Amino acid sequence: MSGPGDKLQTREFRRVVECVKILLAQHDGKQSLIGMDYFSNREYLGAYLLYQWVIHYQEGMSLLGELPTTPKRALDVCSGPSPLGFAALRHGVSEAFAADKNQAAMELGAEICGRFGLPLSVRRWNCLKEPLPIEGHFDLITLGYALPELFPNSEKGWQEKQDRFIDYLLQKLTSRGYLVLVESSFAEDNQRILSLRDRLVKAGVPIQAPCIWRGECPALKTANSPCYAQRDMEKPHLIKEIQRSAGINLSSLKMSYLIIRSPKAPQLNLPDEKLYRIISPPVESYQGKRFYLCGIDGKKTLGSHFEEQPDEARAFNYLKRGELVSIDNALEQQGSMEIVEGTTLKVQAACGKPVEEIAT
Repeated sequence: MSGPGDKLQTREFRRVVECVKILLAQHDGKQSLIGMDYFSNREYLGAYLLYQWVIHYQEGMSLLGELPTTPKRALDVCSGPSPLGFAALRHGVSEAFAADKNQAAMELGAEICGRFGLPLSVRRWNCLKEPLPIEGHFDLITLGYALPELFPNSEKGWQEKQDRFIDYLLQKLTSRGYLVLVESSFAEDNQRILSLRDRLVKAGVPIQAPCIWRGECPALKTANSPCYAQRDMEKPHLIKEIQRSAGINLSSLKMSYLIIRSPKAPQLNLPDEKLYRIISPPVESYQGKRFYLCGIDGKKTLGSHFEEQPDEARAFNYLKRGELVSIDNALEQQGSMEIVEGTTLKVQAACGKPVEEIAT
């Protein structure tokens, strides 16, 4: 692109919008770029940096806030320009690596980090053909928006290959390390993450977030029942303009994610309280406002018998999708819970905050 370095010309802006629409198409079921190294195209790479990079960085910051400790050594796999690596460094990681087959994209990510005084080391890696070219173990490994490209579900045996790759990454964690997986909220990507979560739980691998239910995922048992995260989103002026021009209706961060503990780590040591993750925005029904929950005893709904909530349950008025809550003394029947006299509702972990465990 020509023109001034700090402002897009009209034709440049229009081309950025066109490229953003193409990049987003691969996540809406069209899969137009699956199998292509689209970061080798300078226009696609530039459009990604101006739009998706900003969003993925915000997602990374929100998700890394759910880690109970700050990692020291991190690896961003299939990093591209490494928005998740930058998020890890901003989160407090002291040593960070990016690994991807596209050297130019990684170097741009390292340049962004460098402008903030944050060192990001880059290593070229074709993860489907070569062993990881970095020695040692990591306290954090991130893998964002890559699984459908690495393992297209149109290929025979994709699930087994994906599982082997995830197991390979898990073996690269320290005993207190975490693997963070992020994908889009679209149905196909969401189902991929939920199905992977079920296989990990069945194998005894501990999940840090978002799930505290250790049985089979209820969302997979019901048609058209996705389960994804939704977080507040900051919109710089350019993001707003790109969305307006591209007709993108996105007012919050929406993503499917898993934070997985090292297989050497114990399961979450949760308190005895009835804990639930809020998995929906408020839903209006003939009974009034309700939320869908998923917790220690599976999927439920939550409503209230009150127009004005008692003090012990006043948090009901402000619940957000993704928060972890405890509920005591609710009226329960056939998968529904109602706030009644004596019910206590507390937010135990806000969005982007870790679950508190019982000390051992």
